[in-house]
Amino acid sequence: MTRSPTVDRPETSSSERALDGVRRFPARVLRSVRAALERATVSEVVAIGLALSIGITIGTVLVGSQVAVLASVAGLAAAGAIVLLASEQAVVRGVGGVLAVPVSLLVLAPTVLVADLVRVGGVGRYAGVTVWALLVAAFAAGLFVWERFGDGGVRRGATGTVVAAVGVVGVALFRLVPESAARERAGVAAADAAGWLWNAVVVADGPWALGSFAVLLFATAVGLRTSLNYVALERFMPPDRRASVSAALDGLERGCDVAVRLAVVIGLAAVVVPTLADQVESTLLTPGDLAAVVPAPLGEGLAALITASSLRLVLCLVLGLAVGFAGLEWLRRALRRDAARVFATLVAPALGGGVVAVALAWALAEPVLAADPAAGLDGVAPASVVALAGAVPPFALAAGVLAVGLVSLASLSFAVVGLRTFRIVPRRAIGAALAAGAILLLAAGLAVVSRVELAIATAAGAFVVWDVGEYGDGMRRDLGAGSTTVRAEFVHLGGSLLSGLVIAGGTIALYRWTAVDAPVTDPAYAALAVVTGLLAVVLVAWALRG
Repeated sequence: MTRSPTVDRPETSSSERALDGVRRFPARVLRSVRAALERATVSEVVAIGLALSIGITIGTVLVGSQVAVLASVAGLAAAGAIVLLASEQAVVRGVGGVLAVPVSLLVLAPTVLVADLVRVGGVGRYAGVTVWALLVAAFAAGLFVWERFGDGGVRRGATGTVVAAVGVVGVALFRLVPESAARERAGVAAADAAGWLWNAVVVADGPWALGSFAVLLFATAVGLRTSLNYVALERFMPPDRRASVSAALDGLERGCDVAVRLAVVIGLAAVVVPTLADQVESTLLTPGDLAAVVPAPLGEGLAALITASSLRLVLCLVLGLAVGFAGLEWLRRALRRDAARVFATLVAPALGGGVVAVALAWALAEPVLAADPAAGLDGVAPASVVALAGAVPPFALAAGVLAVGLVSLASLSFAVVGLRTFRIVPRRAIGAALAAGAILLLAAGLAVVSRVELAIATAAGAFVVWDVGEYGDGMRRDLGAGSTTVRAEFVHLGGSLLSGLVIAGGTIALYRWTAVDAPVTDPAYAALAVVTGLLAVVLVAWALRG
């Protein structure tokens, strides 16, 4: 028996394998997109179309067509970048870092607009919520059929965005360090910025005290609960005490759930109450307003608790410890695996983001310099920070803007992670639930500006999106992507649309029958009108949900 001669194949180096992976990446992306389209059911495609069309239409009514389209496009682009950054392959994550930098500029534009509108106060805060809702609705629509949506994918994509931001910051520092004028001012600016942050978060003696407390409480609860799930502290205990420790940790997680819901209520109260109390020109509810609105001594006690620096410092320490323990646990797990592969996967977004940041920073240096960011910081940031911004080279300033854009993209993703962590949105059909919730915010915005009938129709559309999307997700998961379900899906779609039309039409008819066509001049009646519109939206939601 003769053996066939063996042929020695030349070994390929790691660089050649990486280049081969880059060459095959476009074909891999096309295959992934084709697989996602084949995996989507008819109901999910309809739900995606409804979510985007309702969002753009209502956004046009509330904030204009240009802003609505920009926010929707930014949300879809952010979804694509997060999918790439959540990959387990270093090459794909590197390409995700490359794409995340320009995408972050799209996300930064509506995010800055939201911050400006909320800072202005009055009706502007509701316009800001509208823009943010459009961004979230499009983000959810872009991830409707992603298998890892709600299963740790968004969290991994968000951390990849942060790593890409680190790479962009490295590019900015590389250009900033040789500048002697910037180095001289950097130390003073850093100290003043730290003091400003300390006053805003810990001292909290300004009008944003209630809002900052809500954000700090939410972040601490999310960080602590995530760390408890990730670290699994009970395994470090003796076997005879693990049951009791596990029960205590379960109770602590339930406490985190309560804390995050409390933070959401406080944040909503800080935004909504000034309007209902005829304080439209104020930005947020202040502790003094809280003490005046809530009967004594409860109001004074709540105001003192919210502004207590010791409590805020404890929350900051808990958040820092939670992040630190989670980081140590990640390092422990990484050392037990292939260190080279883990390192490559970790730094790939930073390398990709840093490479594209060099080109974009050169291209954006002149426009950023013409925009004069230092003038925009005047009156908002400390004077030393404004002076530093004026001394920074245009290239480094443009790279800093890119880093801020990546932070805004990460904040969008982490907000979605927080909603899932505390079960505000379900594990299954999370895209449909998130898009429907964002559209409900648009309906609430319509009710606030006295477009109650359109708000009712929008609320009905939100729950049609949720119902159709949830049904399609269930069909895909239970029966598989290749199953013939078109007929059943069309029957369910027709029933959902008919139910939405009937409930919305009945609610509008009831609203017209009870509404009084008279000018509203008294603040109490104005508040009553707003509450009535919101209750109409809630009625539609309850009827369709039931």
